[in-house]
Amino acid sequence: MVWKQMMGYIPVNLANILVSFGSILILTRVLDAAEYGRYALVFVALQMAHTLLFTWMEAAMERFHARAEREGNLRDHLYTLYRTAVTVCLAGLLLFMVAIYLAPIGNDMKTILAFALASTAVQTLVRMGMEAHKAANRITRYSISYSAQMTISFTIGILLIVLTPLREAGPFAGLLIGNLLVLCFDLPFMLKRMKGGTYQPDKTKAYLLYGLPICFSLLLEYALSTSDRFVIAAMLGEADVGRYSAGYGLANRSIDVLFVWIGLAVTPMLVRTLETAGEAECIEQLKHYGATLLLVTMPAAVGLGLVAQPASVLLGEPVREAGAQIIPWIVGAGVVNGMISYYIQRAFMLGGKTKMLPITMIAPMVLNLGLNIVMLPKFGLMGAVYATIISYGFGLVLAFIVARRYFPLPVPIEAFLKTSFACAVMAGVVMAVPVPEGINPFVEIGIKGIVGASVYALVAFATNAADCRTLVSALAARLKANKTAEV
Repeated sequence: MVWKQMMGYIPVNLANILVSFGSILILTRVLDAAEYGRYALVFVALQMAHTLLFTWMEAAMERFHARAEREGNLRDHLYTLYRTAVTVCLAGLLLFMVAIYLAPIGNDMKTILAFALASTAVQTLVRMGMEAHKAANRITRYSISYSAQMTISFTIGILLIVLTPLREAGPFAGLLIGNLLVLCFDLPFMLKRMKGGTYQPDKTKAYLLYGLPICFSLLLEYALSTSDRFVIAAMLGEADVGRYSAGYGLANRSIDVLFVWIGLAVTPMLVRTLETAGEAECIEQLKHYGATLLLVTMPAAVGLGLVAQPASVLLGEPVREAGAQIIPWIVGAGVVNGMISYYIQRAFMLGGKTKMLPITMIAPMVLNLGLNIVMLPKFGLMGAVYATIISYGFGLVLAFIVARRYFPLPVPIEAFLKTSFACAVMAGVVMAVPVPEGINPFVEIGIKGIVGASVYALVAFATNAADCRTLVSALAARLKANKTAEV
């Protein structure tokens, strides 16, 4: 069931890959290190603003959709959330624009921030529809909306950088235009589904109480992974922010797109199962979900770490050298962070204890900031890397201990051990592959990638890591049955 759901989200994952790597590949070439550093800082500020004000509504849309459908008040659910979203977006945008106007910063930075914050207000309305589609299992419509928003925004943003004086403001202007176009396509569809609905103030309060802890948790989580940019800017300068962000982005996004892909497919299914089939069935699905995350993300992280040097050619020259140093470390940290965000935190959501989410993130965030302040002067950019690894590890242990108090989160220990073994064998074989000096980096990546993937697949299949052999056997049996039926 997990893999079937995942197949429906392949277009979303492809769009994520295209935009994630395309942004790094192109932006690190058309912007200098300082411009890319400013872009990275504003992007972090944009994500934090969106998380603080708007994410609680998106979380409530997904979590309570199945319940509203079961209770027969889906129209009220949709209308209440959309009306609240419009109100909050307008008020938030006005507040942001006044703050930007009064801020003691240059006009160029004000322009970047204005486009960025306007785009996130519109994006909220787009995401409300996307969360509804996902919760209702309208996978095709979700995939079309999401993929269109990502690719249109990315394409227009790059064109604005190249053809206009907007420079680092271009991607945010593109994001604004892309969201507006998708909203024009999706909003009429959603208006039909909420027609006749009435505003329910009590539901707004319930949604806020559910979603606000998630907002604070995500904000702290995002601060844990990105606040080091501001410390780097203060202690080392904007150019070093650009160098660090490029390497970090290439490594982290390579892993994050996999977590997002699997999480998109499974999270709505877990909620529906809990609401309709009960806790025991949900726990069984959750265990399989955790095993699948490990099966897919761990080899990706090890593989990227093994080809970090040739893979750094994807980065622009001004940030390439630092990126090659950072990548092998950050891919490992990305797996740890992904397991916190996309696995452990599901226990708080399913257990209805989202108010505990922020508590598990405060200590790791404070630790990360403190370690950055101590380590940056001594180790340079690698100090930020070391701080990230230590704080993520601490956050994983803390979140797991607290989560188990509120929901019986299964531990996929067998899947972890088997997957680790398969990754170790893969790494040993790949490192033994003879590669001629001066070989084209992409050829080197291709050779090592094919060898590594083949070895990992064989070992994982032989050990039945995460029940992959069982899955393959079931698929083979189904195909055989279909062929027999056709005959």
